[in-house]
Amino acid sequence: MSFESEGDYSSVAWDTGTTDYLKPEDLLDQVAEEPPSQDLTRSTISNIDDSMFSTLAPSTINHTDNIANNRQSATDSYAPSVVVPAAYPMTITVTSPVKELDGTKEAFISYLITTETTLETFVAPKATVRRRFQDFVFLCNSLSRDFAACVVPPLPDKHRLEYITGDRFGPEFVEKRRASLQRFLERLARHPTLQKSEYFRIFLESSEWNAESFYRQKKSGDGVFENLGDALLNAFSKIKKPDERFIEIKENIDKIEENLQTIERLYFKIIKRQSDLEADYREFGTSIVNLGQFETGIETQLKKFGETTEKFADAWKRMTDREESEYLNQIREFLSYCHCVKNVLKLRDQKQVDFEELSEYLQGALIEKENLVSTGKGSTGLSSFLVDYIKNVDQEQAKKERLQKLDAKITELKREVESSNDISEKFSDEIVKEYEVFQNIKTVELKDSL
Repeated sequence: MSFESEGDYSSVAWDTGTTDYLKPEDLLDQVAEEPPSQDLTRSTISNIDDSMFSTLAPSTINHTDNIANNRQSATDSYAPSVVVPAAYPMTITVTSPVKELDGTKEAFISYLITTETTLETFVAPKATVRRRFQDFVFLCNSLSRDFAACVVPPLPDKHRLEYITGDRFGPEFVEKRRASLQRFLERLARHPTLQKSEYFRIFLESSEWNAESFYRQKKSGDGVFENLGDALLNAFSKIKKPDERFIEIKENIDKIEENLQTIERLYFKIIKRQSDLEADYREFGTSIVNLGQFETGIETQLKKFGETTEKFADAWKRMTDREESEYLNQIREFLSYCHCVKNVLKLRDQKQVDFEELSEYLQGALIEKENLVSTGKGSTGLSSFLVDYIKNVDQEQAKKERLQKLDAKITELKREVESSNDISEKFSDEIVKEYEVFQNIKTVELKDSL
């Protein structure tokens, strides 16, 4: 069984410079069934390195596309002076859903993905592959893990009523998912970093795509449970010196969410009213046709009028269905996109919390050393002194040993504070750029949807 879908697909035209690429063997070690959320479990220092930040360096290639220069200033007053690279021209379409393994428990829908791009890393300027929803999940998980400073767009929710009722192979559901998956890929294509990732290239052009083989190739030592402790610890900590830039960004995202939620709520009422009107028009047309059976003198005219009313009701339904699938669903998806931005902002806050807490530990160690040098008593206080005295411990030797331990602790803490500060600053710089990328995508998508 197959469902052919025709539509007017918009292309994305950007321009940027080159970057380093990941290796295929570095791909994710697990294929999850659910789209990932950029949550607190990816917030520790242990899974951050310079590769996360290097891909958003300012581009040295000129570009003529004016998308990056368009700014929607009605609700967003924040305008950082940063240089954000654009993306290479890339057009992606998701079409021709086909049911695979029909009649079995493993049945699924595959989608034809056609890519046209000028990226030199692609084997050819045009690539065509088939992918299933689980492959999209794998791609999203991989990007979310290795590009923690990027706002990876969300996938359509898998826990929908269609999975319970068994209608997930129905034409209407398949078409909605197809459109959502295309928007997901278009957002990646508009992102100057994610579009050049090795994950994305392999997903779009590899004829030997096999997520399970990639799973076996990479076994990461940094698991979720390894990072969970620090994430939970920081979840209850607050930033002592908030950065005004990110306070304003969060306020802007909150405003966007609030406006989109208002639009969603009102437009849902509009669509419901249009559906009611469609039913009324159909009933009215049927009544006119029935009236013609009694008014024989104008039966033909009444029948034509009734049939025309029925056609009008059909057109009204097509309009309502299109507005729901192409506008209302986009509003809902963009709300999820805003949530992803806020999750990345939380990650940035946790990097700053890491730095602030380590700085406090360092300050405490320095005070302890100062007290030990001046009074001979460290943080252990009088009780330790008395114990040492009773045991006839050489106080000078004990003091010297404690100073040596404190010096080693202070050296280590200084190194960690410096590293944490570097990570926090780099993460913050990338979030500023990510917000600009989000603004560009928002401007394009909301304008296109209208």
